[in-house]
Amino acid sequence: MHRKQSLAQRLLCLPGKILSWLIVPLVLSIILAVVAAHRGWSTLIDWEGRIPILGSALTVNSLVDFQWYAFALIVLFGGVWTFFEDRHVTVDFMAVHMRSRTRAVIAILGDLFLLLPLCVLVVWYGTKFASVSWNTGEGSNQGGLIAHWLIKGALPVSFFLLGAGAVVHAVETALGLVRHPRTDTDTPDAR
Repeated sequence: MHRKQSLAQRLLCLPGKILSWLIVPLVLSIILAVVAAHRGWSTLIDWEGRIPILGSALTVNSLVDFQWYAFALIVLFGGVWTFFEDRHVTVDFMAVHMRSRTRAVIAILGDLFLLLPLCVLVVWYGTKFASVSWNTGEGSNQGGLIAHWLIKGALPVSFFLLGAGAVVHAVETALGLVRHPRTDTDTPDAR
């Protein structure tokens, strides 16, 4: 059963929904890399000068780098979307025997005291991690993509969105508790 998402939730999920479409070029790049490896091709296309992210050629290593870039983006930003769709890993075997208010209180505590601190740490250290990559111009030494800072920068951005999502979720859950005072019918779910 899905409930209507708030504007904040929809905005936080938007990058994950957009980046989920990377699955199509991801699959195509895997197929192309397999065909290129089978045919013995290492360079697919080359050109004069350098193009941002691609460098001076599109190689099999570029395809492999793109695959981990795409997969990382799908997972990182899809995690926020998954969180709000309530499709993330939970401890349901325990929660099924709890009252809905108890589950809500545990969700608030988990959001604020487990998820949010983790997100703050990843944003803090991830920003430094991406900054070092940017400052050193880190890229593939084997003819792959030349902007590792781009994917490393996605780490703190995605965890910032997830942390904001934790706050939004906790606030909305707390408001739900306030708006719906305890009733005698608040019993554990019968599944």
